Amino acid sequence: MDLNSIITDDAQRARPARLLSTQFIRTVGYAWAYRRLLVTGFFCALLFAALHAVSLAGVLPVLKLILDEEGLHGWVDRTAACRRLGFEVEIVRRTDGAALTVRSVPDGHVLASAGLNPGDVIDPTPATPEAWLAEVASKPGGAVFEFNASPAGSGSRAPNAPALIRHTLTLRAPDLKESVKQRLVGLVDRQTLEGDRLKALVVILAIVCVVAVIANVFRFLAELFVSDAVLKGMIRLRAQLYDCVLQLPMSYFAARGTADLVTQFVQDVQEIQRGLLAFFGKLVTEPLKAGFILALAFFLDARLTLAMLVILPAAGSVFWAIGRQARRANRKLLQQYGVMIGGFSTVLSAIDVVKAYTTEAFERRRLDELDRRMFKHQFRLAALQAALPPALEVLAVIGVSIASVWLGSRVLDRQLNVSEFMQLAVVLGMLLDPIRKVADVYTRISRGSAGADRIFRVLDTPPEERERGGDRDVGALRDRIELESVTFMYPNAASPALSDVNLTIRRGECVALVGPNGSGKTTLVNLLLRFYDPQRGGVRYDGADLRTLKLDQLRRQISLVTQKSIIFDGTIRENIAYGREDASDELIRDAARRAFADEFIRARRDGYEERVGEGGIMLSGGQRQRIVIARAILRNAPILIFDEATSQVDTESDEKIHRAIRELARDRTTILIAHRPSTFRFADRIVVLDGGRIVDAGEYDALFVRCALFRSLCAGAESDAPPENPPAAEALSGVLSSRTSPSPSAVVACEPDREPLR
Repeated sequence: MDLNSIITDDAQRARPARLLSTQFIRTVGYAWAYRRLLVTGFFCALLFAALHAVSLAGVLPVLKLILDEEGLHGWVDRTAACRRLGFEVEIVRRTDGAALTVRSVPDGHVLASAGLNPGDVIDPTPATPEAWLAEVASKPGGAVFEFNASPAGSGSRAPNAPALIRHTLTLRAPDLKESVKQRLVGLVDRQTLEGDRLKALVVILAIVCVVAVIANVFRFLAELFVSDAVLKGMIRLRAQLYDCVLQLPMSYFAARGTADLVTQFVQDVQEIQRGLLAFFGKLVTEPLKAGFILALAFFLDARLTLAMLVILPAAGSVFWAIGRQARRANRKLLQQYGVMIGGFSTVLSAIDVVKAYTTEAFERRRLDELDRRMFKHQFRLAALQAALPPALEVLAVIGVSIASVWLGSRVLDRQLNVSEFMQLAVVLGMLLDPIRKVADVYTRISRGSAGADRIFRVLDTPPEERERGGDRDVGALRDRIELESVTFMYPNAASPALSDVNLTIRRGECVALVGPNGSGKTTLVNLLLRFYDPQRGGVRYDGADLRTLKLDQLRRQISLVTQKSIIFDGTIRENIAYGREDASDELIRDAARRAFADEFIRARRDGYEERVGEGGIMLSGGQRQRIVIARAILRNAPILIFDEATSQVDTESDEKIHRAIRELARDRTTILIAHRPSTFRFADRIVVLDGGRIVDAGEYDALFVRCALFRSLCAGAESDAPPENPPAAEALSGVLSSRTSPSPSAVVACEPDREPLR
C-alpha cells in the first residue's frame, strides 16, 4: 500500500476541523436507533447530577456544625432575617450572655436615616437573640415589625444606659433562596441539631452518604444503558460497513488494497465507539453535573459565579485549537495503522519465503521503520491529549484563585463567615472535575470524528450493483459470448492490459487461453465476470451488452475455479456448500464424490464436519483444489472458468483434478487458462495472447506448426511439467475428446486457418 497515495487522497478530501463533524453526527444515528436505552441513560444521568449537587450542598451543614456556634438552624434564621430586614445582624457572645448586634446598614436604608448604625445592640426582650431571628425569618411578607436598639457601646442592659430607640420596619417578602434553605433545614429536627452536635453531625453525614450511594447507582445505570445502546449501534455500523465492502467494485480494491479496510473495520470503528461512549456518556453526564454544581454556586453566590464564567471563552479557545490538531493527528495515525497491518499481514502470509531466504532481520527492520513512523503520530496525539487537561486546569485554578481572593476579602470584612467561604471554595473547586473529564471527552470525540470521516468515505462509495449493474434479467447462455474490439487498462498502468481484442465463445465450446505472464488472460476473464468494464469496445452475452444485465444474475451463470484455492475458515461441508447454504447433505456428498474429494474427506477424523483452519491450512494443495472443484460442481453453473487449476498440485492430485474437470466441464461452456499442454492440448480452440492482443487461435496441432510463440510456450511448459504428468494429460484428453465439437458454422474471432493476429 502506498502511504503517499492515502495521504494525498486524504488531503483532497480535507474537511474543516470541528468537534462534531458531519460524519460523526451520522454515527450518532446508529446509537440513536436504540433511543429508549439512551433516554433511560440520560434520565439516570440527570438524577445522578442532581443528587451529586445535593451531596455537595451537604458540605455547608457539616461546616456549620463544626465551625460556627450558631448552628445550622441559627445560620438559616439569621440569613433569612437579614434579607428581610435589609441590614446585617450577628450574635456576639459576651461574658454576660449573647447580644444581638447590628453588623452593617446599607446606605439608603430607611433605618440609616433613623439613627440605626453598625454596632448598635438590638433588644430582643423577652425572647433570646436566636428566637428573635427565628421570629423575623418566619413572619409573613409585608408585616410591620418593631424593635428597640441601643446606641453602640451602651449595651442594652448597662446601668445608666441611654433610652432605647424604637424602630419600625416593614419586612420584605422572603426570597426563593431563603425559602428553599428553610424548607430543607426544616427536614431535620431543630432540637436534635441544637441539643447534641455530634449526633446532629452523624445524622447529616448519614443523609449525605445515602444520597451519594443513590447518586452513584444512577451513575452506574446511566453508563450501562448508554454502553448498551452504543455497542449495539456499532454492531449495526460494522454490519453495514461489511455489507458495503462486499459490494464494492473490484477497482476499489485494486486501487487501495485491503489493509486499510481492515484498519477501518477494527481501529476506526473502535475510535468511533470510544467517541460515542464519551459523547453519550461523559459529554452528557459531566455537563449535567457541572450545570447542577453551577446552579448550586449561583444559589450560594450569583455574582461570584458570574465572575467565574469569564474564563469560558479562554477555555473554548484551548478546546478548539488542541482538538483541531488532535483530529488531524489521529487521521494520519489511522492511515499509518493500515500501512503497518498491510506490511505485517504480507510477511505472515509469506512466512515460509521469509524463513527460506533468511530475511527475518530485514523484515524486522522494515517493521521497525513502520513502527517509528506510527510512533511519530502516536506521540503527537499523546502530547495533544496530555496538553489539554493541564491547560484547562490552569485556567480553572486561576479563576478559582481570583474568586478565593474576593471571598477572602469578604471574610475579612465580616460579610462572610468561614464556613460559607469554605463551601463556596469547595463548590467552585468541584467544577474542575467536570472540566477535566470534558477535556478527555473532547479528544476522544475528535479521534472518533477522524475515524467517522474515513468510515463514511467507504460507506458513501456507490456499491457495485447500483453503480454498474443493469436491469435486464439473465438466464443460461443460449448462443455465445462475444468480445468486440475490447481495450482495457488498469488504473495507473503504463499500457493496456487488453488492446482491441475480438473473440467469440459459443455455447458448449471449450476455449483455452494461453500466453506468457501479463499477456491479459486473467484480465479477459475478469471482464467476463464484470469485475471491470472495458474503456473501449464491449462484452456481449447472447447479444446483450454485459452493462445492461443484472450483475448478480450474470455471475450466477459462472463457476470460477482459481489458481489459488480459496478455502474459508470453517468446516469442509461449509466450504463445499459456499454460495449454496441450502444444499442438502446428499448434494454436498455427491459433489465431493464427483470432484474425487469424498475419499479423503471420509478418511479424516470428523469427516465433513472437520474444520480446515484459516486458508485451509489443515489440507494439502490438491485437497484444497478438489474441495474448490466440488464447490463449483455444487453451484452447477452453465459457464465454467478454470484459472490454472492444476499448476500447484502433486501428480496424484493433478490426475484426479483433471478427471474432476472432465466431470464438471461436460455440457458446459468452458474457459481454461493454462500453461501446461496437458491441460489445454485437446481444447476445442486455443487462443494465444501476447501483450494484451490475440496473436493466433486454432487447434493445437495447427498452432504448433505456424505460431512460434505457441511453440515456445509449449516447450517451456513441458520442461517445467513433472515427469508423471502424462497420465493427467491422458485423463484430460479423454475429457475433452469426448466433448461435442462446435458446429462448422460457429463464429469465432480468430479462425484456426487464419494468419496469426498481430
